[in-house]
Amino acid sequence: MNSLSDANGFNNQDAILLSAFSYQTYPFFDKKELILPEAYALSHTIYGMVGVTEKIEECFGFIAESEERIVLAFRGSDSTPNLDSDLDLFQISFPYVENAGKTHRGITRIYESLRSNLIEAILKATPNKALFITGHSLGADLAIMAGLDIAVNTAVKNPYVYTYAAGRPGDPDFIQNYNEHVENSFRIFNVHDLIPTLPAAEYPPPFTEEGLVYEHVSMPFPVDFQLNNVFLNHRINCYFEKLGELDTEYMTDLRIKNPGFCPEAINLQELAISMLKNVTS
Repeated sequence: MNSLSDANGFNNQDAILLSAFSYQTYPFFDKKELILPEAYALSHTIYGMVGVTEKIEECFGFIAESEERIVLAFRGSDSTPNLDSDLDLFQISFPYVENAGKTHRGITRIYESLRSNLIEAILKATPNKALFITGHSLGADLAIMAGLDIAVNTAVKNPYVYTYAAGRPGDPDFIQNYNEHVENSFRIFNVHDLIPTLPAAEYPPPFTEEGLVYEHVSMPFPVDFQLNNVFLNHRINCYFEKLGELDTEYMTDLRIKNPGFCPEAINLQELAISMLKNVTS
């Protein structure tokens, strides 16, 4: 595993902390409950429209601030309309950066619906704070779109983006633009997770007249946990536990000082063995 902070700027403690922020987006949506670590306060709730044939408004995350940092966290898929948007994988031009290439249509439509209030909130936030953008699954792709948009169109030119289980968000032109403008971007993924393999890298004609090509953004950071279950291999709880192995002292301290902020403790090895027994029994 990597050291505390490697040559590319990846920081173990930030990766652990932001995975817990990503986790918190789910109870915030499901139960309207949000627990933040000490020194952070909620400053903005993110709402967006989701769905294809029928659209509804949902909470997609939040912005939290401390004295030194702003954290923008996006939620992943957690409803049927979310899945509808996930499956709308045709591509459209990313509308907020000139010649930025094309992105996943369903997820871009969600970003378009929340973008105005999001950018307004970022502009109102206390200046000179470091901005961290994070998200899991669908939320990871929203974080990528927000990262490019904010880097190009606001005074925050150096956001830190930590994503978990991101899918391929767009075509090669979009990926090139993102990689050029967002230097501190880290794409964390489990090598046994299905979702980062989606959408497929290529959909040749006649899927569309010209076909579709999808790529990942740069700075991959692979982790490895095999729980013999597609759902568990993708859960942010399990990502948090695996990343915690990078700095167990920090993870333990984070849990003790901030009850309820981190996912409940699990033993990945024991869970994997249990799941394998269930499969083979």
